[in-house]
This record gives sequence, structure tokens and C-alpha cells, in this order.
Amino acid sequence: MLSLLLDSANKDLCVGVAKDGKLIDKTVYGAWQRQSEYMVPEITKIFEKNGINPKDITEILVTEGPGSYTGVRIALTIAKVYAYVLSLPVYLFSSLQVISDSKIISICLINAKSNRSYFAVYKGNEVLEKDQVLTNEQVKSYIQEHSDFKLCGELDYLGLDGYKADVLENMLLLKDETHKCENILKLKAVYLKDENEYTKSK
Repeated sequence: MLSLLLDSANKDLCVGVAKDGKLIDKTVYGAWQRQSEYMVPEITKIFEKNGINPKDITEILVTEGPGSYTGVRIALTIAKVYAYVLSLPVYLFSSLQVISDSKIISICLINAKSNRSYFAVYKGNEVLEKDQVLTNEQVKSYIQEHSDFKLCGELDYLGLDGYKADVLENMLLLKDETHKCENILKLKAVYLKDENEYTKSK
């Protein structure tokens, strides 16, 4: 089994290839607002480097958001077209879940701009707090109340240090049937609204 793994929801462009569930090669680098230029060429490069015929790919793993409005769509659109043409299964992952430390309870954060954060809490495939948008003040309050949870993500914007996960390895680790897309034609990016769910639950 050959898997193509893609993520462009945040600052990094991530492209990987796995064989039988093990990552055999990857390309990861900062490409903020340039993923649309680089992702397809990087996929071509990694195939050529590893002697892979694109038609030999048997599944695609990709993040569906939340994250950069444009960034989320890039990897997802490529995955959708590729999977549709070759009739491949697609596995979808939250951009927040894949930045977690999958072994322990993780507060996962991505900068949503305008003094807000994309926020969720995961332990592996267990969702403790669903993906949502909070103000940065709400996030800091939650962190103070749960100091034993691990902080994950690039958190310079909050003045904090966060665990930086291997996104592609996490996709492979977390992959199960709950992540499988049932209908590729209905595949769409996840864009969260500012619902302030944490505030409502207090």
C-alpha cells in the first residue's frame, strides 16, 4: 500500500509518501502563502525521487482544516482531484489533531488572527474539546486551568512555547476508519466560525 500525505493548512508545506503505514520520504518547510505554487511540484519531486508512479498510490491522507483559508483548500483540492480521477480512498484529519502529541492530552492551537485561536483538545483519537475558535484570552484562561495538559503548535503569537509535532507521522498513527471520507464529491474544507463554545459551556 502506498499513501500520499498532504498538509498546507498552516505555515508549513508538508508532502509525504508512506509504504504499508511507514513514512519513507517527506518534504516539510515553511511556505506561508506560497503552498499553491510549491505543492504540486513537491509531489512530483517526491514521486520521482522514490521511483513512484503516481498511478501506484492507493490512498490519500490530508488535513481538512481549520487553518489558513487559502492554505486549507490547496492540499484538499489536490487530494480531491487526485482521488476522484484514480478512485482512491481519502482519509481526513483535523489540522489541530495532527499537531498534537498523540500519546497524552494535548491543547492544540493555531493562530486564527484578530486576537483569536483555533483551539481543540485531543488525546490520540479521543476528542476532549472539539475544534472551535476562541479569543486568545479564553485560550490563556483554559491553559491556566489545565496546566497539566501539553501545549501543541507554533505559539509564538501567544508568547508561549509549544510542542511541534511531525504532522505526517501523526496522520499515519491516527489513521482509522473514522477518518475515512465516505463521499469524495462532498469533501470540503472546514472553516470554523467564532462560536465561543468554551464560553457557552462555562
